[in-house]
Amino acid sequence: LTHERVLCSDTMEIGNTDYSYKQLKNIVHEEATSMELTQLNCMIPVFYGAMPNLGLYTRPDGPIDNWSELLPMGKISEARAAQEEAVEMATKDMVYVASLLYEAGADGINFDTVGASGDGDFLATLKAIEILKEKYPDMAIEVGMSGEFVLGMHGQLEFDGIRLAGLYPQDQARVVEKAGGTIFGAVINTNSRKTLPWNLARAVTFSKACSDASNIPVHVNAGMGVGAIPLSNTSPTDATSRVSKSLVEIGKADGL
Repeated sequence: LTHERVLCSDTMEIGNTDYSYKQLKNIVHEEATSMELTQLNCMIPVFYGAMPNLGLYTRPDGPIDNWSELLPMGKISEARAAQEEAVEMATKDMVYVASLLYEAGADGINFDTVGASGDGDFLATLKAIEILKEKYPDMAIEVGMSGEFVLGMHGQLEFDGIRLAGLYPQDQARVVEKAGGTIFGAVINTNSRKTLPWNLARAVTFSKACSDASNIPVHVNAGMGVGAIPLSNTSPTDATSRVSKSLVEIGKADGL
């Protein structure tokens, strides 16, 4: 309510402290109750969000061998097989949690920090989106990326014939749109060795290219270490305000 009525936010999100879909399936009914109560009090759209976080499916937190340990040992095929198995598990969990929260009244679902575990992480999200849009055609789905290019932890994973490893924001947006996503959260990494003007010019360039390539709204991630925002715990207001205005007015972003 403070964000809605004091800070004038136009959208909000509910997210648990343990911000990963795998963990949330254990408390999903409590989260659904929180969503219902929030919707009773708020006028603005309220999303529910969490991370795919494919890494949580590896030992000791999950049942699958850790590909980050297999790869240095030269066990490439085993590492790829482990990621493919994790993709299926993550997809199932994301669909389960997102379905219950949407039916509890969420105005949309946010898949946050997508691709943090590489191309398998991205693929699991895209597959979950496809299933959810088939179940709920009107569901609003936002996909916020974790970095400006997709890490090729697997290297051979594809979605609809497009290899995911190495995709930059403008290509990521096209894939998300194809899967059924309705908002794309582009990420442009901040280089902490460079100045604010340098980083802002780079972020605006990427944002404009992404907006030109996408038919769905592009909400550029503008936070600590991304979107030209300085890498500090409390960003200077003059920096954040200049970045915000530039990304929208010059970079053609639809939101932040």
